Amino acid sequence: MQHLLLDGATPPKLRTMDLMHQIAEKLPQLGSAEQRLAEYVRTNPHAMAFVSARTLAAQAGVSPATVVRFFPRLGYASYAEAQQQLQSALAAQYEAPHQRLADEARAAHGPQSASLQALEQDLRNLAALSDMLQSPRFAQLLTWLSTCQGRVAVVGGRYSQGPAQLLAAQLSIALPTEFVDPMGAATDRLQDYGAQDLVLCLSVRRYLRSTQQLARWLREQQVRLVALTDDAMAPLALVSDLTLVLPTRGATMFDSYAAFTALGNALVGELSLSRRDAVARRAATREQLDALQHLYPDKQPYGTA
Repeated sequence: MQHLLLDGATPPKLRTMDLMHQIAEKLPQLGSAEQRLAEYVRTNPHAMAFVSARTLAAQAGVSPATVVRFFPRLGYASYAEAQQQLQSALAAQYEAPHQRLADEARAAHGPQSASLQALEQDLRNLAALSDMLQSPRFAQLLTWLSTCQGRVAVVGGRYSQGPAQLLAAQLSIALPTEFVDPMGAATDRLQDYGAQDLVLCLSVRRYLRSTQQLARWLREQQVRLVALTDDAMAPLALVSDLTLVLPTRGATMFDSYAAFTALGNALVGELSLSRRDAVARRAATREQLDALQHLYPDKQPYGTA
């Protein structure tokens, strides 16, 4: 299970979302006791957030000394620092959009200030995304998509439904892709998915239980699963083969999905090169279908019947 975090330039201290990332990166280098502790923290972040190091050791079945040594190996000064950052990350998970209104009300407002702030935040999110496009994990996702011998589906419901539908439409330019709402009857389309197939699941706060349950079932069917989410501690991240964490922070009470849209554009651009012949054939077929729908009238100017 691999994780990729997008949160802008890394400051001297680790960011709040980096705990799960550091665990995923360091896991192969850890001893047996530390691996046991890492797995416990990864699957029980809430348990670690508010207990002492000695209590955490008892819960994970390791010695207190293991806990003391473990977090500096991940890049933290101490267990207390890691715990404080985890608490901040968990608090952000449960922050409701209306809770941001008080901060917005205190902020200075000029002409179109909200629009400009939203654009500036989107640009920061896109700047964070640009680093990911150079990463080995993005390359791995591209490899999975370009070499997939089976079917591809994009799953997303409620707050994630819009970005998921758009991503499915974007990917369908390059390869057969379908959108599935985890809360609808369309989940029946996944009943025959198996090891040759690939499913991308989108899940942002508030996380849907139906998405996670469907993801768990897909893993049981040996389906390769990619999570696109906003937090490394999101439930979906714990059951996926590959997790990409994208920035969704908006300048107002509403989240931003600019990074999700740009990610889809980047994937299609790369797939158009790696699957050039297949994409050309799909484009030609789309042109034929567009002609049937009179989107491109033959020898008739636009606007004529």
